[in-house]
Amino acid sequence: MQTKFSVLKHRWMLGILAAIFVLPFAFGPMGIQAAAAQCPVPAGWTLYTVGPGDTLYKIAQRYGTTTTVLANGNCLANINRINVGQQLRVPQGSVVVTPAPLPPPNSNVYNVQVQFQSFENGFMFWRKDNGEISVYVGQASGYTTSFPSYRYGYLPDNPVPDAVPAGRIRPAFGLGKVWGNFVDVRRGLGWATTPEVSYLIMVTRTGSSFTFNVPDGRIIYVDGLRNWTTGGIVPPPPPPPTVTPAPTGPVVTTTIASYAPFEGGFMVWEGRTGNIVVFYNNGGALNATYTVYTPAQYANLPEYTTINPQPMDRFRPTFGMAKVWSNFPEVRNNLGWALAPEQGFTATFISTTVSSQSQTCFILPDGRAVTYVRSNAGARYWLFSGVC
Repeated sequence: MQTKFSVLKHRWMLGILAAIFVLPFAFGPMGIQAAAAQCPVPAGWTLYTVGPGDTLYKIAQRYGTTTTVLANGNCLANINRINVGQQLRVPQGSVVVTPAPLPPPNSNVYNVQVQFQSFENGFMFWRKDNGEISVYVGQASGYTTSFPSYRYGYLPDNPVPDAVPAGRIRPAFGLGKVWGNFVDVRRGLGWATTPEVSYLIMVTRTGSSFTFNVPDGRIIYVDGLRNWTTGGIVPPPPPPPTVTPAPTGPVVTTTIASYAPFEGGFMVWEGRTGNIVVFYNNGGALNATYTVYTPAQYANLPEYTTINPQPMDRFRPTFGMAKVWSNFPEVRNNLGWALAPEQGFTATFISTTVSSQSQTCFILPDGRAVTYVRSNAGARYWLFSGVC
């Protein structure tokens, strides 16, 4: 019995000595190379250096992938353990979210998955979280309009029959519906220049303004009046060109109309077209803007979607104006409450066209002449012109 125990003890000691001498070779440089060979790095990936606050989940979001893919591509045994300064491999061709500037205090930061498409004069994107489509008209600055899903979902797919110019793309799906069914969007943006791409934007909202990033690396700033620029504060729009009457051929149309003054501007319903034009007092005498809402945009909407307490000596709009005021927050927030009930009148619209812009003039019931202008580039402004 003692002899058998001695043999077992001898074998156990030999095993320990073998481990002492063999393990350094198994896990030394040659051993590490052998282990690495069993986990090849995917072709085309590039290096990323882990920074303070990074997690594998955040890095995966930034590069449009998942923690599982990154862990497998980097042979990580524990996805919860990465160190500052550690180098990881990441997909080189994925979209990288450009870090936004540090958000100011009391701001709200969140990510939104979108379908993004660039156009000749701006860009559009569809939000995955709520189905809203946003239109940004302009090169480095301009104006933006939003289309909730109920405004375009029932519309036909892109109905524009025009031949697609060389090097351009016909928008499709939801973006195609908005582009094809709303003439103002199509004229303002022009044709698409890139296909739709899936993209994660980082939104930083402060008060009524917000910023976000786009695939080309720019940070977009949007103010409370829905004007946008590529960073900083939205500059005041340049002075509009002098309104030059056309030498001949003005188009004169007399029709029924209605007018209602508001705290932040006024609204006019045009009987000849059914359009409701919202005039904002947001830019002084020469830079105020306006927006046109066609019957297709508001006719099927409910008259009231919000029931807010009505202030003393203020009025709640009615009929079509109520639909526009109630269903479009940008209208309600910028116009405020009506100062008087809606007033019917007979309006004479005088429209002229020159080389770079079209303009229409009419007289309000109080005798003031209003001229509103649209340039070929899509810019819109209005002014009290004195005479038509």
